[in-house]
Amino acid sequence: MSHDASPALFELRSVTKTFGATRALDSVNLELHAGEVHVLAGGNGAGKSTLIKILSGAISDYQGELCARGLPLRFADPGAARRHGVLTIHQELSLVPTLSITDNVLLAQGGRGWSFVSRRRASQQAAQACLGVGLDVSAETLVEALSISDRQLVEIARALHMGGARLVIFDEPTSALSDVESRRLLDRVEQLRASGCAVVYITHRMHEIRRLADRITVLRDGQVVLTRTRDELDDGELVRAMLGHDPSDQVRSGPAHVGRPRLTVRELPLGDGRVSFELHEGEILGLAGLMGSFAAALLLELFGAGAAARAERVQLEGRPFAPRSPGEALAHGVALLASDRSESVIASLSVLANATLSSLRAYTRLGFVSGARERADVQLHGARIALGAPSLAADAGTLSGGNQQKLALVRCLLTRPRVLLLDDPTRGVDVGARAEVHERVRELAQQGASVLLFSSDLDELCELCDRVLCLRRGSVVFESRRGDFDRERLLRALLGTSA
Repeated sequence: MSHDASPALFELRSVTKTFGATRALDSVNLELHAGEVHVLAGGNGAGKSTLIKILSGAISDYQGELCARGLPLRFADPGAARRHGVLTIHQELSLVPTLSITDNVLLAQGGRGWSFVSRRRASQQAAQACLGVGLDVSAETLVEALSISDRQLVEIARALHMGGARLVIFDEPTSALSDVESRRLLDRVEQLRASGCAVVYITHRMHEIRRLADRITVLRDGQVVLTRTRDELDDGELVRAMLGHDPSDQVRSGPAHVGRPRLTVRELPLGDGRVSFELHEGEILGLAGLMGSFAAALLLELFGAGAAARAERVQLEGRPFAPRSPGEALAHGVALLASDRSESVIASLSVLANATLSSLRAYTRLGFVSGARERADVQLHGARIALGAPSLAADAGTLSGGNQQKLALVRCLLTRPRVLLLDDPTRGVDVGARAEVHERVRELAQQGASVLLFSSDLDELCELCDRVLCLRRGSVVFESRRGDFDRERLLRALLGTSA
């Protein structure tokens, strides 16, 4: 795609931003053109968040220039950016849970339309905005009643409903969405491109990059390491640019050790159906499901955090298993990594306290905690998963999202689980963090642990698992084994068409 005829819609020229001694961006140049999707890629700490905060007006004290159609400007705040047509859809949601969808849309518009007369019209417009991103729900529904994925769609609908967009920035918009929801959103992004908008799209999913990108810019350590058109860049080169080195071969050719059944589920009532399966020693068993599949509910039930499991339906190593609480599940060697980091990481506690929260008893003798052994184990597991933390005493809330996810995994691993339940473990993390999580999960399975993994990313399931079960409304509708994995076939099974 050539852009010689006109200046960029927006352009960063030699932009540098420092936070104390840390240089988050270092002489970054970036051109954003109308009618183009520009994918921004890079690992945690690469500078992506800082860059989009400059574009969206959240950061104004930086060196260098931001230009619009070749003319310098500087946004004093996000409101100024919006007035220039820059809309940003952040990964972290900014909705007010206790308000309705309509009220959240009105808040984004500065309260316009709060009168009694226009309430019905506002509700209709909010519902229409939701339909535009594939969400069919009453606009008077309270946000707190929605699933995480539906809240993400409301966030997107709210931003796009404001109108007047010249540049739309998407920050990991599909991280909480199913494949079907993601496809609808990608359709919407393509519509924005066709309408002449410039789009900045941040994602770690290769199939989204292949589908959407006109150009790709890779950031590493605050610097632009390459900018290419999609046709000029293969997947291997993209990953190498993001990581700064050649990734090791992470593909699992087959189960290293699959032994006897460890967890047996027989006709367990789930949603509108009943689910049955066996999870073996050393096996990574995947669960695929769209919204309403009850896959996440199954994990919560097995962890004692959802509906009470029925002892006559579930057995752990041949014995009835019906945990009444997460503590009871942990005592039996069953650990859960939740999809919502806020459920696994307590931001106000230190890295060390978060890591050992579920295994503190192992470090306690006669009422005293062995701090040296506790620190040694956390440092060992943290190093093996490349946990990026300034110190074990640092608040967990200061870590990046990907490192919070790693910390939550370390917390699970320190319990020495016999069964590890994973609920979308790499949602919203970068390629490097994803590879490190995958490697640790494989190691755990090779050591004989059993892993039950739900993921909204079919590529992840095909890459990591020995078997995949497709769930629809609480029933297993399709099973596939390594060697026969087919992403499109799995998706057809989930949709209810022929597999």
